[in-house]
Amino acid sequence: MYLLAKLIRNKQLKLLLRNCSTAAKANKKYAEELELLGKKYTTDDWTNLTPKIISKLDKNLHTRQHHPLSHVRQKIVNYFYKNFRNKCGNPTFSVCDNLPPVVSVYQNFDSLLIPRDHVSRSKDDCYYVNSETLLRAHTTAHQVELIKMGLDNFLVVGDVYRRDEIDSTHYPVFHQVDAVRLCVREEVFKNVCSSESLQLFEVKGKESEEKQAVHTLEAVKIMEHELKTVLVGLAQALFGTGIKYRWKDEYFPFTHPSWELEVFYNDQWIEVLGCGLIRHDILKNSGVNDRIGWAFGLGLERLAMCFYDIKDIRLFWSEDSGFLNQFKFDDPDTP
Repeated sequence: MYLLAKLIRNKQLKLLLRNCSTAAKANKKYAEELELLGKKYTTDDWTNLTPKIISKLDKNLHTRQHHPLSHVRQKIVNYFYKNFRNKCGNPTFSVCDNLPPVVSVYQNFDSLLIPRDHVSRSKDDCYYVNSETLLRAHTTAHQVELIKMGLDNFLVVGDVYRRDEIDSTHYPVFHQVDAVRLCVREEVFKNVCSSESLQLFEVKGKESEEKQAVHTLEAVKIMEHELKTVLVGLAQALFGTGIKYRWKDEYFPFTHPSWELEVFYNDQWIEVLGCGLIRHDILKNSGVNDRIGWAFGLGLERLAMCFYDIKDIRLFWSEDSGFLNQFKFDDPDTP
């Protein structure tokens, strides 16, 4: 198995395997153009959208009034609005919850330093419009474009698409929240006495398990502390102040160091989110070379299934009034 895993990393073999796995679908024909959300796209050999998936593109369950996913979204937004305010009392986090799900391969993968031969790029994992365009596989796909627009603190909420077998806990369309917070030197060290000599970056540093090569350990530890404090607070706001939690080291191509947060809920440990310090090359490519930042991402369905005791993920797409009427309340913190 170890040898096979090494071979599968070979790009040519992966391409061969992908072609074999999709050979049975070779007779499926697409029109020369597809119209998605009012825009036309040219199709090619990479096109693998289905009518059912296309029908989900404008549903926007995460912003639909009185929908359970919308309630969870609002819980998270309320937490950040409450805890991040400027001197005038206004929220400092922007919320982007209506970005179109059709993105470029660059946005979804390249901008986030995901290797060219990474398995997540496969046609068996993603829904491709054509070889250069796909339905976003994660809301992180918008990170670079929003940073380039000048946003330092923001939440991205939206529908994401990954090819998957359908059962009670898996569905090819689901919803995510991504967050980014960027800080300059003065913000990072504002609560440190005699911080004049402290810096965000170091020359000729070495990457370790604790930090990226470009960052000082002092800056990383302060940002790590803030990130984990914020996310524990979010978990407590969502699950209750007495919730047990634990951190696990993790790997993501776009953050380092990286962690997963788990909480003990209903007699079991469940993964809530993944997070970490943003790779500096991403910030450099986004035009903010003077900043350090953290990011996290989580799934709305998993949380909603916990909060509202929903046993089947397919119910989120239901139009049954018996199901939807349970959520006809305005305050998302309603028990």
